[in-house]
Amino acid sequence: MDETPPLILIVDDNRLNRELLRLHLKKRNYDFLSASNGLEAVEALVSNKRGQSVDLILLDLMMPEMDGFEFLSWRKEREDILEIPVIVNSSLDDFESIAKALTMDTYDYFTKPLHHYDLEIILPLKIKNAISAKRALTALRNQNVTMRNELAMAARYQQFLLPADVDLPGVKVSYMFQPCSDVGGDYFDFWSLDDGSVCFVLTDATGHGVSAAMTASIVKALLPAYLKAHLSPAQALLSLNEDLLRLTQEDTFVTAASIRYDPARAVISWCLAGHPYPVFLPQEGPAQTLAMNSLFLGIFPSDNALMDIHDQTLEVKAGDRLMIYSDGLTEAPGAGTGEGFGVKRIMDIMVDNRGRDINYLRNVIYDQLKEYVKGDFPDDVAYIIMEF
Repeated sequence: MDETPPLILIVDDNRLNRELLRLHLKKRNYDFLSASNGLEAVEALVSNKRGQSVDLILLDLMMPEMDGFEFLSWRKEREDILEIPVIVNSSLDDFESIAKALTMDTYDYFTKPLHHYDLEIILPLKIKNAISAKRALTALRNQNVTMRNELAMAARYQQFLLPADVDLPGVKVSYMFQPCSDVGGDYFDFWSLDDGSVCFVLTDATGHGVSAAMTASIVKALLPAYLKAHLSPAQALLSLNEDLLRLTQEDTFVTAASIRYDPARAVISWCLAGHPYPVFLPQEGPAQTLAMNSLFLGIFPSDNALMDIHDQTLEVKAGDRLMIYSDGLTEAPGAGTGEGFGVKRIMDIMVDNRGRDINYLRNVIYDQLKEYVKGDFPDDVAYIIMEF
């Protein structure tokens, strides 16, 4: 909290009234600016010659050139000035004037002349509370600005972690990533290995925002090495599971889809860990899901019988397509209905655009998702489309 003496702007056309207020308040360690009408108050606030923000305005209403109501109207158009609390001190004591002033975002209203009890106790207490609230709001706003800047930096870092090279042997790739906040918990990547095979992975960490992004960063740091070391995608995920148990909190878990494609044999090896089922679309025939029941990573040790994560294989042909995605896509709620976007809708879109370029397909899915939700996504959305 700001520890500098609060600065009060006293706006009154009567010099004696300004001095009276200043004399009663100066013993409370306040600094002062004075203005004899609304125009001078505007000049004092805009020019800011003191180089210090005004913490409170004590405002008369009946003044020449620009009266208090005109000043309050000007203030409403200035967001930076509107946050400064205003206490009205006026001789107008009719209900209409008081109600009008209070509806123009003023903090409180006192009628002249102020009695001794008002000057010594009530007004100083109101001023103290108003200044404390204003400084607390300013501190919170500054903290929010700092946090937003840090999140923006984290978002840029996370974008840096996304795959840049989509030139892979034997497969075309297109992807989409849209975090629901500045940073997200979805991580995906793909790369070619020395033996000519290609790895694909998509994971989804618990929650949203910074904590989920930190978990995704851990996955990013560890999983590629395991996928390079193990021919088995399942074994790579089980190795990652042990690290998640050791490095993350108990309420953190991760879903994962891992795929290894061997272009020479035209075979994919794949496994899931609590992840949504991939959609497979052969060049001819209906779309289908690759189903596998399994648990999330980060819950039980890898040698627990419940951690039944294993590889499955599938032969693919030229023109076949495979899509892996996070549940932020399928569970995105429809506007007005709340019903999730769903897997069937994805399958229908893939079938309807079977002959289209996969980049076109990627955009169609995203455009239909935005039209379906008609607003912000409540979860991160990530998906990868492969064409063999």
